Formats: sequence, C-alpha cells, structure tokens
Amino acid sequence: MDQLKIESSHDENGFHIIRLNGPFTIQELFEFQDLYRGTTDLVTLIDLTNVPYMDSAALGAIVTVHMTSQRHKRYYALIGVSERLRSLFNVVGVDGLLVTCLTIEEAQQKFPSKSAA
Repeated sequence: MDQLKIESSHDENGFHIIRLNGPFTIQELFEFQDLYRGTTDLVTLIDLTNVPYMDSAALGAIVTVHMTSQRHKRYYALIGVSERLRSLFNVVGVDGLLVTCLTIEEAQQKFPSKSAA
C-alpha cells in the first residue's frame, strides 16, 4: 500500500497549504496533526486532490481542523475532495459542516490574504 506524503508550503497570499498525496490513515495522523497544530496562519488550505482514501481516524483529524479553526477564528478549506471522500463526509454527516473548494484558486478568492488583513 502507498504511504501518505505530506508537503507544507505558503503561497503568495500567505496561505498555508498542506498537500496530502496517498491514503490518509492513522499511520500518518500524528504528522498531519503536528503540522496543523504548529501553524498560526490565518488561512490553511488542505489539498486532498491526491487522497484516494481516508480512514475514520483521519476523518476525525479533519473535523478537528474545523473545530480548531472555529475556536481560533481562522479559516480553512479542503481542496479537491474526491467523490469517494464526499460520500464518506455525507455518510458520517459532516458534509454540510466542512468547508470545501474545488481548487486552490477558488479558495484564494474566498478568504482574506495577509495583505488584506
């Protein structure tokens, strides 16, 4: 089975982008959580375009991103959510809760950049 690769960067707007490539499972959960918890950026975009599968532990981490963002008055978006992940979100009942965008460009238009803040 493929292992998840996690990349972290910032775009020209100062948005923190976390790119996940591969199945998102409990084995990589702590690396993801440490990366997200370590950020104080106003906007974090989590690119799931290349995530074919997510287990329940990973879903819990995504819901925690939502709750933490709400609590700290920050923004986040899940980018490129596949139909399989959308179905998971729907079955679990969090599809209306989670912020999703089709592309990073769509999210960049949706949230304030550092220069506008």
